Amino acid sequence: GQFQNALEELEDALSSVLYMQRLVEYEAYSSQGMAYTQSDLLSHIQYCVSGDLHPLRVPENPMYLDKILASNDLIGGIVPCLGGRYLALISVDGLPQESFPAMFSDLESLPLEYRFSSRFICLDQYDATKEIDSYRKGWRQQVYRFLDQFFNNPNARVNRDALLMAEDAENALTAVQGGYVGAGYLTSTIVLMHENQERLQDWARELRRSIQSLGFGCRIETINALEAWLGTHPGNGYANLRRPMVNTLNLADLLPLASVWTGSPICPCPFYPPNSRPLAVLTTDKSTPFWFNIHVGDLGHTLVFGPTGAGKSTLLATIAAQFRCYENARIFVFDKGMSMFPLCLGAGGTHYGIGSSEQLSFAPLQRIDLEPERAWAEEWVASLLELQQIIVMPSHRNAIHLAMLDLSAQPENLRSLTNFYHIVQDRQIKEAIQHYTAQGAMGRLLDADTDDLTFSPFMVFEIEELMNLGDKNLIPVLIYLFHRIEMSLDGSPTILVLDEAWIMLGHPVFRAKIREWLKVMRKANCAVILATQSLSDAKNSGILDVLSESCPTKIFLPNITAMHEAQRELYVAMGLNETQIKIIAHATPKRDYYVVSPIGRRQVQLALGPKTLAFVGSSDKESIARIEELALKFGPKDWHQEWLKEQAAL
Repeated sequence: GQFQNALEELEDALSSVLYMQRLVEYEAYSSQGMAYTQSDLLSHIQYCVSGDLHPLRVPENPMYLDKILASNDLIGGIVPCLGGRYLALISVDGLPQESFPAMFSDLESLPLEYRFSSRFICLDQYDATKEIDSYRKGWRQQVYRFLDQFFNNPNARVNRDALLMAEDAENALTAVQGGYVGAGYLTSTIVLMHENQERLQDWARELRRSIQSLGFGCRIETINALEAWLGTHPGNGYANLRRPMVNTLNLADLLPLASVWTGSPICPCPFYPPNSRPLAVLTTDKSTPFWFNIHVGDLGHTLVFGPTGAGKSTLLATIAAQFRCYENARIFVFDKGMSMFPLCLGAGGTHYGIGSSEQLSFAPLQRIDLEPERAWAEEWVASLLELQQIIVMPSHRNAIHLAMLDLSAQPENLRSLTNFYHIVQDRQIKEAIQHYTAQGAMGRLLDADTDDLTFSPFMVFEIEELMNLGDKNLIPVLIYLFHRIEMSLDGSPTILVLDEAWIMLGHPVFRAKIREWLKVMRKANCAVILATQSLSDAKNSGILDVLSESCPTKIFLPNITAMHEAQRELYVAMGLNETQIKIIAHATPKRDYYVVSPIGRRQVQLALGPKTLAFVGSSDKESIARIEELALKFGPKDWHQEWLKEQAAL
């Protein structure tokens, strides 16, 4: 009928800007298997009337609502009491001069439970015009004094305030008559309930202070408390006469439509087991918990961006520690500065210091008897030539291919770079790869007879010393390790953390492959987390735009200089607006983190306890040295207790 058509028109009009959910009836089953009908609409009305939110059955035999909903005693007075809980009603009755979207959004972070009721009694154009015109006439009559009007005094003094108010009413009348806006009576009331009257009054005063700080006038109802509460009930358009007239543009700003983004209580990745827990539960600036996930759908690539000393290492270690909650989880970390060492050692992971005295060495050509490995090895050797400033020609690729075929026929322990050096027939290739053989500086890492790399569920590669050797030495090792990790992926939940090392991906050798590499990782259920504290290097890497597109989740660290012109441009290029940049500029280093996702945005805190901080927050050189001493003295299984005692965490 007409009512149904009006509902559908309203839903169609609002669904483009709001998430609409109908309060419908649905079938449920009792523990004995008996079917019955529940109604979301009845449950909502029950909550408004009694303050109790619970499922409500629809009677099989029709009956009036008062027989179903009247379940609590109501005692009136200045402080009404409903079912043993006192009521506090806050009415918003003083509107500011101007409005802007989501004016009441600050109330969402208050650590208390409330029900915000907005009742808008719509007026048609005729009634709205008539009502506004009465305001206009009233103010017009006050522009001049009565005697001045009566005697038609040409020197009468003008009441400027009344004149401005009359012009304002004239503008409102024009907007309504032109059909640009509608008008109606708005009643905004907030309902608080609590068993303790003193606690309730504290809540009410806190809420009133918050509303007044936004530029509104408001009052805690006393004589009008019961009327105000009745006016918050669905369908009650008569109770509570506090209803100023506003237009629909102001109404859109005054409605509490914005909601706090709390994340997803389950991991959204379809590759994980159904209903998997979130990666972590973090805190926010007030009391609302935040369910943190790096995934948006099946894509978990994440960019961590911010200056030095803002808490990046602690965040990455926390993500790695929390990721172990998933069954068969695998964690690969390319670390800089040993910040992941305490966690890796404490969790029983494998820690490799690449380029250090541990003498970990690789044999990249060991598996070239397999055709896919041989094809990769040929590309890898070609990249060595590019790093040595040699333009790779077809003749070079042909020589590499022939040498690989000959080398693949050799036993595994003879498939070293030195043997490839002797087999290849091109002089330029020999000169280029000599640096990476036993005759050159990098032979100790890349020219082994057998590969020392073994895999475990938690692996950390410390590459600070390797990074100090420059791109020509770092990139071949990174490409090889990335390849080995890629080949080891079996679909289990995996994260690959690149701390600073990702800037090297901007090198021309790797830049062309970065998009495809990220796609391959996603298909293998591996989320890549890229972090940097060098903003200028990130800007000049040449791939920041690619990574910004490929990483739906971005975590920004506090940066006091974020509003400065040079860095502001960088944040704007990453999709942030002025308000978000201000949030980053005013955030507290090592405490706040600004999470940005296509789903929502939120400033969060890790809220770590002393035990957790002992492992994820101990990245200074003194702590690392002390942990190494304790591990040698007490062994890998018992050093934790001593370390926790020293940190006063036990």
